Amino acid sequence: MIHDNGREADTRGLSEREIQGLMVRATEVHDLRISIQEKIRMAHELYARWEAALREDRGIEALRQRLAQDLECSRQSMVDLGVVAACMDCDQDEGKSCCAQGRGFEGKYDPYLLLMNLLLGVSLPEHQARPDGCYFLTRTGCCLKVRLFLCVDFLCPAILNRLSREELVRLQTVSGDELTAGFLMYDAIKRIVRGNGSAPGA
Repeated sequence: MIHDNGREADTRGLSEREIQGLMVRATEVHDLRISIQEKIRMAHELYARWEAALREDRGIEALRQRLAQDLECSRQSMVDLGVVAACMDCDQDEGKSCCAQGRGFEGKYDPYLLLMNLLLGVSLPEHQARPDGCYFLTRTGCCLKVRLFLCVDFLCPAILNRLSREELVRLQTVSGDELTAGFLMYDAIKRIVRGNGSAPGA
């Protein structure tokens, strides 16, 4: 679990109830009236104020490193299993990838999730590259490293039909590790920032 000071303890042995609790806190309903450009601005403000403190916090840094490793493992599995290629082919040949049909979905992201991307070296876009889809969709795919639960977990029927049971279990396992690490880091950062009265807009 993550204590209020952001220290990590026994993050690999979370119960289903604990994971569900993290998911609830990491997917709270946010004000969809706030534009994504404003949320990006808030994320940059948080980053400017909190980057040094968060990187110096051993618990946060351990979670950041773990998340980076889990993200790479998840990405490599998607490459190995042909998921990345299938999505690119669908987008380029048919022009209807799931992300390309997700216009407005970026509204579900909040400044904390965007802050996590900044801490992992992502440059958040100033402009939308593809007006037909999600704000974060580029010509080569999603520009984010840390994504929403649905973005990570969703597989279209075409891909599901291509994967064997063993391949699907492998993908679900690495995706689950990625999501759990992300939920933990999100929760820890939010507790620290809010505990100091520095929530976005405060």
